[in-house]
Amino acid sequence: MVIKWMEKRWGSCTCNGKITLNTELVKAPKACIEYVMVHELCHLVIRNHTKDFYDLQAKLLPDWQKWKEKLEKTLA
Repeated sequence: MVIKWMEKRWGSCTCNGKITLNTELVKAPKACIEYVMVHELCHLVIRNHTKDFYDLQAKLLPDWQKWKEKLEKTLA
């Protein structure tokens, strides 16, 4: 895992499984950070944003949309 400043993303996951998180996340509520982590970890199982991806994310973090919205409002 790498933590660095990213201009346009909260996090990313490469095809090799390297997860990068934006340093700006330290300013976010803990639940928002958890959302980004769950999102990137889901990419280890499903590479792209398909229905299966979002189904997995919802299974692991049922209220993920709430935390995504909060993150965007807090740090936008």
